[in-house]
Amino acid sequence: MKKNYPGMAILDETDKYFIGHIYEDAYLIDKRIGEELVHDDFYGDPTCGVISKNNEWAIIAGEHLTIWRNGKTVRMNNEDLRWIHAIRTLDQQTVEMLINPWAPNAAIWILEVATLQFKKLRDFQDYQEKEYTEEIVW
Repeated sequence: MKKNYPGMAILDETDKYFIGHIYEDAYLIDKRIGEELVHDDFYGDPTCGVISKNNEWAIIAGEHLTIWRNGKTVRMNNEDLRWIHAIRTLDQQTVEMLINPWAPNAAIWILEVATLQFKKLRDFQDYQEKEYTEEIVW
């Protein structure tokens, strides 16, 4: 059944899916039929999301990390991966995540989507002691 989502903020979109949120409720929606593939609640609004180019997986991030792949959803509540500010795709199975650039633990992490293995690439102190801005160069 196709649903209407008025007021939804879109985080990412492909030809097949979109990730959006209405305040703290995040969704991965199949655009063709309107089906909710993921519905997750965040503490605070989710800040970013990404869908693979081949529509095989999707990630919603913010206070925690939610990964959808192979029709299953995994919610990661790892302390190192809290308060994700931005996410970007490196290749078909790898993403980089920027942890809150103004926090003492600001860092860039790499996540292998297929295995859910993650590691810190480096600390990210470039924005410490600076005013908030929407434009982060990382």
